[in-house]
Amino acid sequence: MHTAGKIFLGLGLLITLAGVGLTFAGGSSLSDAEDWDVEEKSDFSGTARVTTYSFSENVELDFSGLIVMVSDDVRCDEFTFTMTNESGEDHVTIDCEDDGEKPRGWEDDPDGWYHMATIYTDNYSAGEYTIESNEDYQLVPLSQLYQDVIVGFSAVLGGISTACGGICFLLLGGIFALVLREPKETQITGSGSALPPNNDSDS
Repeated sequence: MHTAGKIFLGLGLLITLAGVGLTFAGGSSLSDAEDWDVEEKSDFSGTARVTTYSFSENVELDFSGLIVMVSDDVRCDEFTFTMTNESGEDHVTIDCEDDGEKPRGWEDDPDGWYHMATIYTDNYSAGEYTIESNEDYQLVPLSQLYQDVIVGFSAVLGGISTACGGICFLLLGGIFALVLREPKETQITGSGSALPPNNDSDS
């Protein structure tokens, strides 16, 4: 096999394996994003009482918002949550299913939790707010969840692209192996003239 074929086949195999590994890693990240840890990603933990919450500039610059997560043993129609400042305006709404037991879209929520409401950043300015809730809750930035999904998709796409590149190298290596041949060493054989025997003798 020609040296070029060996090199391309070797590189193709390594690149393809790397691409497959990256794809599986991305798929695992996407799987983890579906069952994420609420307390780990929480930006603020609140209890069932009146709490002062500082809505910071960093949160305001977040392009999405905060989601209000509550234990799944709480009925949606019995949960109350408001977030107001001195103006008294409250922009948090809770959307329950018709029977009132669960919030709409609960099927995608992590085990043990309900996504009860969303605090959208375009409805609030940075400052001090009063949160009043009748149950303990966690405030989770949506950007945390988007980040996991984006990283997972990027890894999957990158892995597929890398694997395709590795397959191309394998194809080129196979073509080179079939078409190219190692140059044969040229052997030169020469016929020497026989020298007459030395017949020197005393005359």
